[in-house]
Amino acid sequence: MDIQISRAELVRTLAATQDLVCPVVAGHGKRVAIFSSLIAEALGYTTKERERLMLAAELHDIGCFTLSITEMKDLHAFDVLAPEKHCAVGYILLSQSALFKDITNTILHHHVHWDATKGFDIEGNPIPLDAYIIHLADRIDISITNKHQILTEMKRIIKTITELSGTLFCPKVVRAFEDASARDAFWLHGVHSEYSTVGLQDTGEMLSTPQLLELVDILTLAIDYKSRFTSTHSSGVAASAVELGKLAGFKDTLHLQLAGQLHDLGKLIVPNEILEKNGPLTDEERAVIETHPFYTFSMLNQAKGLRDIARTASFHQDKLNGRGYPFRPVPEEYDIPARILAISDIFTALTEDRPYRAGLDESSVLGIMRKMTDELHLDPAIFALVESNYNHLNAVRHAAQIEAGNRYEEFWRETAAIMEHIHPVHRPPDN
Repeated sequence: MDIQISRAELVRTLAATQDLVCPVVAGHGKRVAIFSSLIAEALGYTTKERERLMLAAELHDIGCFTLSITEMKDLHAFDVLAPEKHCAVGYILLSQSALFKDITNTILHHHVHWDATKGFDIEGNPIPLDAYIIHLADRIDISITNKHQILTEMKRIIKTITELSGTLFCPKVVRAFEDASARDAFWLHGVHSEYSTVGLQDTGEMLSTPQLLELVDILTLAIDYKSRFTSTHSSGVAASAVELGKLAGFKDTLHLQLAGQLHDLGKLIVPNEILEKNGPLTDEERAVIETHPFYTFSMLNQAKGLRDIARTASFHQDKLNGRGYPFRPVPEEYDIPARILAISDIFTALTEDRPYRAGLDESSVLGIMRKMTDELHLDPAIFALVESNYNHLNAVRHAAQIEAGNRYEEFWRETAAIMEHIHPVHRPPDN
């Protein structure tokens, strides 16, 4: 399967995922990118340097998916108390793809204080100036309380920023900010980003299949590592879907692999407090969870090249009898890939170990799925493939989830080590 998708489209999908995780500050990444670019212009950055900076700014909060509601609220404070976690996670995520090699250190350090670093990390390595620019631009956006009255707020924000030059913010960046922010257009470009001409340019660069898989892997990590309850689920669903596709006669299973990896993208909007609740869900909590296939569709549909995958991935909670959620497609719309994915999701959910119970045995799994098939929740022909190939499918699913589980543990070990690496260390004042 040849999936044609541009780098810019995938970046937009990643940026939209950030907004999904933290809807309170939707559009924050784009606004920070605009403010950063205008400050960089005052610093004499070239067009290419500003493009690099804007990419980092658009994606600077990509690590936020691991944060609790309380931790998320801390990011809205002017001086964030504990930024290390989402900076480290963002660094690890974007390190999965060579496309982001020029911005990972910027993501890692985008909350560092100037007086604690003076341009260098704890090992003496230089911190990119881009990181200090994004830190300042980030705090500009957080300081705006009413974008429609921004020209009456600008003096207050400028005063706050300039008073913190040399402590919270890099003096060189503050001077550039003072120059850029003297123009009303600086503020209007930022707060009305939907109308601004400042932003990342779509060069039309198309991704190769390996590059696409790297970027999908970033999204998969974001989905699975959001909660210990979901830490290997997408890997199990993808492996099961690919194997069922082969058994069904599919020669190319890339579509199923990607849909399996991304089917729960919309769960990034569900707070961990709901995903990990020990007890029955309230009606309101269940309603929140049942929105997730819609958000999966909305995020993936941002990229033209992923629209078929968006459809397959977002139908995984729908049923053959039209009683699922949220789309309720007619049988003609509910195609074979979507039916395979729905069965793979259920098969994985029943057979995998969960923190609150062990995976069910073969008799229980097939009994539940047979009942669902009889009620036309599931496609009978695809269920027959599961039934006749149960042990093989389960072995493939199990192996994929063991590998994903090992990766999950390594991810958090690496995160803890990197958080220590960026922990602020006070540096003495310049003589």
